[in-house]
Amino acid sequence: MGRFRGVSNPLHDELLSLWEGLLFAAKWLTLRTCLESDAQGMITSVLNRGVDLSPLGCLIEDCKELFRAASLVCVVHAFREANCVADRIAHYALSSLAHDVEIEWWDSPPIWLSDTFIQDFV
Repeated sequence: MGRFRGVSNPLHDELLSLWEGLLFAAKWLTLRTCLESDAQGMITSVLNRGVDLSPLGCLIEDCKELFRAASLVCVVHAFREANCVADRIAHYALSSLAHDVEIEWWDSPPIWLSDTFIQDFV
């Protein structure tokens, strides 16, 4: 979890998050990984085979390249109602007093997120 600086719009934020996720997934080339997002427009942009010439085109093309390099990674759409964990993390990052802090966890979620995991699985 972290914050991005200089984000121009929600699509930009979603693309940066995907880019970070793809970089993270690239560390384990033999691990099958599925990245979920409720940003259908972002997923469509990244899966589109044509060259994107929009203002965010360079970032979209970087994501496409990372996606092609990580053959065991898939990107799928998840409805917002089934993506409560991502929503809670985003709200926590926005309300956090520590603006430049990144948080990682590997074995169990932080206590403020535990109940949300249960909601997503139900």
